Amino acid sequence: MARLEVVQEKIRALKAAQAETDEKLKHLEQAILDKAFRGEL
Repeated sequence: MARLEVVQEKIRALKAAQAETDEKLKHLEQAILDKAFRGEL
């Protein structure tokens, strides 16, 4: 049973990391588009 809990905790951690990465990528994409439209790229 303990092994299952460890795996579940790893899954929760991976999901949280994925959500954080997704949010950062959205901000990065917007920042790149902003610079592109301002002619800074």
